[in-house]
Amino acid sequence: MDFHYLTGVALGVVGGVLTQFGQLLEKRVVNQVRIDSREKGFFRRLVKSPLWVSGVVFGLGGGTAAYMLAQSMIGPALTPGLMASGLVVLAVGSVRMNHETLNTSEMVGIGVMILGILFLGLSGLAIDSSQVRTTLADNKALQRIAVFTVCFFLFSFGTRSLAPRIKNRRGMLIALANGFLACLSDFWINPLLALIVIVLGGHGTLSQSIIFTIASLILMTTASVITWQNQLAFKYAQASNVVPVAQVPIQISPILVYFVIFALTPPSSIAVFYILTGSILTIIAGFLLGRRQEIPID
Repeated sequence: MDFHYLTGVALGVVGGVLTQFGQLLEKRVVNQVRIDSREKGFFRRLVKSPLWVSGVVFGLGGGTAAYMLAQSMIGPALTPGLMASGLVVLAVGSVRMNHETLNTSEMVGIGVMILGILFLGLSGLAIDSSQVRTTLADNKALQRIAVFTVCFFLFSFGTRSLAPRIKNRRGMLIALANGFLACLSDFWINPLLALIVIVLGGHGTLSQSIIFTIASLILMTTASVITWQNQLAFKYAQASNVVPVAQVPIQISPILVYFVIFALTPPSSIAVFYILTGSILTIIAGFLLGRRQEIPID
């Protein structure tokens, strides 16, 4: 493994730690706000809190910066798994900082999730910028990208629509809807990074400029909606349950991206074992973490 690859891996882990630490700070403020008021002025109270703003800076700022650098080095297949390494910070911090409880099933679920992520990371499914640009020039690949994008938007919308109807699972459903949006963010950041220098330098084709614009709009939309909906999910469930549930689609979608959208061949035969094992463990962990009956956490 070369220095470039190892640096990308390290940045993915750092991004995950910063993101989950930021969400812990956000959840702490959500808990405090809800004691005073559950509905009226909820978001106004959040943005007035320096601690909540700090959480956004750590997560959306520092975490996203590290994530983008990791994506530019190792691509969309490995980075989501590495980012989820922050679940360790989440598990410890939720108990110590936010006084949450974890039952045996949930502790096993977090352990299984981390193991699944390890297997996904070991697969070595790196994708470089040249492969991204080549794929974006293929009309059939663009059709696959369009189908992938529309389907995951519909998955997110459908899951979010169920949340008000299934009140004892609304936090989990909102988190799952966010997970589908995060899949889109994880994918579309690659076209943006691959084309940004070309397009902004005035050398991009019309097709490249359109793709760059679409990527920018999707990334801005998903970032704002995910941040907003995270706070809603935190109102109804523990962060230690909500965040890992969102990881289920996030950890599985890179497989679709690698094998379907980019149509690449695994670097080794053992990589297929790692991918399948990691995906199965991730799904099992999602079920273990989503079983708790939800009530608003004060």
